[in-house]
Amino acid sequence: MTYYKHNDYEIISQIREGNNEALELLFEKYKPLISKKIYKFNLYYDYDDMYQESLMVLFKSLERFDEKYSKTFTRYFEQNLERKFITIVTKRVRRSEIFRKNEKYIFENNHNTVHHSEYFDLVKKEITKILTNTENLVYTLRELNNYSISYIHDTYGLADKVIYNSLHRAKKKIRKHFET
Repeated sequence: MTYYKHNDYEIISQIREGNNEALELLFEKYKPLISKKIYKFNLYYDYDDMYQESLMVLFKSLERFDEKYSKTFTRYFEQNLERKFITIVTKRVRRSEIFRKNEKYIFENNHNTVHHSEYFDLVKKEITKILTNTENLVYTLRELNNYSISYIHDTYGLADKVIYNSLHRAKKKIRKHFET
């Protein structure tokens, strides 16, 4: 069944009668429009997720579409899809603004509070044996306790470059130690 031979109203009526092939046909028909809208709203980096969202919007539009209003199904679906994408983009922008405003607070106060596994103490002893005091301090604070670089800098008076270099050396030593 190719969608070029049928108009939307015929396909919709077949879907409402329970024809699953007609539903697949409708999904195939609107695939180019969905792709176009995903790229229009710059959501292509999440293409698969946005495509699934679009199919859900298409299905809901199909359920709610009423022919008595003088609007084509294509325009009705397009309008619903654009509204959905506007909502998604707006939420993402709002979240990024909240994050930007509170970024310093989040990073300074983001400490790990979860409990470690029963092997944590054994691994910690092994790590302590192979690292220098500075590497051990920085690795423990940053990687195990999730303290921010600025917190380590302010509390222990270590330069950022020292922190990053110590962290890099510690990770390299740990990786090498546990590979052998």
